[in-house]
Amino acid sequence: MRIHQMNLKKILIGLVGIFMHGHIFATLPIQKIDLPTGAKLFYVEARTIPMVNIGIDFPGGFAHDQKDRIGVANFTAQLMNKGSKINGVEKNEAFIADSISELGSMVSFASGKEMSSVRIKTLSTPDVLNPLISQASDMLAFPIFSKKILEREKSIEISGLLESQTKPEYIMAKQFKKMIYRDNPLGNEQSVNSIKNVSIDDLKKFHQTYYRADQMNVLIIGDVSREQAIEIGTKLTKNLPKTGASKLLIPPLSSLLTQELSQREIRISHPSQQAHIQMGMTSPSRKDPDYFPLLVGNYILGGGGFVSRLMNEIREKRGLAYSVSSYFYPAKNSGYFVAGMQTKKDQSDESVKLLKETIQTYVSQGPNDDEVQAAKSNLINGFPLRIDSNSKLLDNLSAIAWFDLPLNTLDEWTNEVKKITKDDIHKAFQKNLDMNKIVTVVVGGQ
Repeated sequence: MRIHQMNLKKILIGLVGIFMHGHIFATLPIQKIDLPTGAKLFYVEARTIPMVNIGIDFPGGFAHDQKDRIGVANFTAQLMNKGSKINGVEKNEAFIADSISELGSMVSFASGKEMSSVRIKTLSTPDVLNPLISQASDMLAFPIFSKKILEREKSIEISGLLESQTKPEYIMAKQFKKMIYRDNPLGNEQSVNSIKNVSIDDLKKFHQTYYRADQMNVLIIGDVSREQAIEIGTKLTKNLPKTGASKLLIPPLSSLLTQELSQREIRISHPSQQAHIQMGMTSPSRKDPDYFPLLVGNYILGGGGFVSRLMNEIREKRGLAYSVSSYFYPAKNSGYFVAGMQTKKDQSDESVKLLKETIQTYVSQGPNDDEVQAAKSNLINGFPLRIDSNSKLLDNLSAIAWFDLPLNTLDEWTNEVKKITKDDIHKAFQKNLDMNKIVTVVVGGQ
């Protein structure tokens, strides 16, 4: 086993007064350990409370589904806790739910665009932890995919989808992502037909292909020793396949090309009372050197709430919207930038024009010194809120593992923010935002 160790700062909060008036940091190690099953363990020992938070992340999401069967990853995850062989005996969803509840624990499965995940939260006492890990291991390796339950879940999913398709925010988001992702599998979206096509055999094949130990990041934070963490990670993944036919890679998302405005702007009629507006373009991955300049710069542009430029120009000066914001979504290979707002229908044209002008001015001129200093101070002072619980630490650990970031990422986060200059932000925005590539979607406008 290879063990890599770096430092992670965890905030220890005993009293609200401590949190409000100062930060107390204690240094805790992140350990990256290669497990005998082929999985990778990312472990942080935190003994402050007798709890353990566990996560398992691995490639296997909508982007891995076949075009005519988008939803397989989702339904596989949904059915993982609705029937399984536990200790060699078939158990139904009621037994699984009750047995976990009786231990005062939580076990959940989920699937997103690129990955599927397991999340476990439990007491660290042996009488609770040991049986829970044993059961979770069986649930991971020996699910029973019931046709009756699948049909039930498909019906629920279709009903929810049909309802969503009437809402302007859903229509806008779907069209925006279609323009961003184009033919890349990251743009895969469920449809009524694709859901109907999903079968039990699809779920079994997906489980066999993607629920593989060699592709898994096991994340453990809490009241267990390194030896216990290794044992837990090994138990959870020991019954899963250790290898597979491929690396399960998703093709990189190509950058948007320069296009005429007519090809980059789509307006969709809708009877909603307000116009929903969203615009953006592809942006760098999380590992890109421009990540921190874009993070700090976007806080000034539209990520800082009432202190942002977009809020000042659109809400404070003109009253065109109650809220307006922007953010960079950093993905593994390529993410996207998005800015959005809602406004009165008869103000949609003016709002789109002002949103573009404000972004263009910011890209062209960059921020001023006061804005940069204020943004860095707010981000640094708000950093403790990102890691003030084991659950939040687990989310951060998940990102470090998934994006293959340095193990000292959280230690260095505030230092990276401090380094950013006005010129760094200006260069990063000029490099990564091009108004001739930005796509725009308006739903319910004039």
